[in-house]
Amino acid sequence: MAHDRPRQTRQCFLCVNLRNLRFQWCVVIMDEREFVAARKESWDRLGGIVDRAGGTHGLRKLSKDELGELGPLYRRTASDLAYARAHSISPRLVFQINQLVARTYALLYQTDTRTWSGLLRFFTHDFPQTFRRRMAFFLTALGLTVAGFFVAYALVAHSRDNIDFFVPPGNPFRDSLDYWETGKTSRAIPDTHAALGASFYMTHNTQVSFVAFAGGILAGIPTAFLMWQNGQMLGAFAGVMTHSHQHGNFWPGIVPHGIVEITALLISGAAGLSLGWAILAPGAYRRKDALVIAARDVAKLIVGTICLFIFAGFVEAFVSHSLLPKPLKIGFGALSGVALYAYLFRAGRSGVALTMDDGR
Repeated sequence: MAHDRPRQTRQCFLCVNLRNLRFQWCVVIMDEREFVAARKESWDRLGGIVDRAGGTHGLRKLSKDELGELGPLYRRTASDLAYARAHSISPRLVFQINQLVARTYALLYQTDTRTWSGLLRFFTHDFPQTFRRRMAFFLTALGLTVAGFFVAYALVAHSRDNIDFFVPPGNPFRDSLDYWETGKTSRAIPDTHAALGASFYMTHNTQVSFVAFAGGILAGIPTAFLMWQNGQMLGAFAGVMTHSHQHGNFWPGIVPHGIVEITALLISGAAGLSLGWAILAPGAYRRKDALVIAARDVAKLIVGTICLFIFAGFVEAFVSHSLLPKPLKIGFGALSGVALYAYLFRAGRSGVALTMDDGR
């Protein structure tokens, strides 16, 4: 009899567990039914609006009331998706909600650049709105660049020999460093040479931009390193200028194009970090879906930065190294920087607000 008690205890324990399991399963089923019943009308309404805007005219087919509904419905459905995943709702329902969220996102952030009006809207609305939507990644890229600058500047300003850590002998930038150190950086440049220089600067900077955003595929680690390295390079140059007392010649040759160029590099870095974050922390989405959503924004950022690099290339070739007075060069750079950031922070804010959080 004494041996039967443990067996009976185990049987009772097993029965209790099975009953608890059945109870939990019933609760999940009931919760899912209540969840669907409460939210289905909202999902159907959002799906109907997305279907209506699914043609070539997109958002232009929607009425003002529908445009007003679209944002709140999208945010609510994205929250529903997060809830469904967190509470073990059936995979089929999660998939359906995920598809609806993805279709809505694609509708909100698409731009038809095949028409002149679509191209104009890209530059007046989509690019600056995307920049602001990815502001956290831009600030991260900025932080890495600024930190790299001050670390390199402090080390090189302390001892000029430390320049070898950042620009070792044989490095392609060593000749440029020696050139800046002479102070003879302003000269008359033939138009043909300036045009060739502009072409080189634009090509080189665009290549760096592609490297920065492509690094996002590797969780953004190469992108972060590139931002740090760019800051270090500028800081090391500035440290050498301190020793040679050439800041008065160095910055007038950098500022005219540098504010726009560095901003474009930082936006490229933000694009790469966005991809990396989508891989590391997809949030409410599946990793694949999060990557697709981030890639849409990244494509817009890269197109915008190419235009900025074109501008910076022309300025570097025709203004930065020209014989123009130094105050004029600094003033040009400052004005172009103010205009650029006014555009990035203010453009595209009018009209119905459609720059919603992507749910992550």
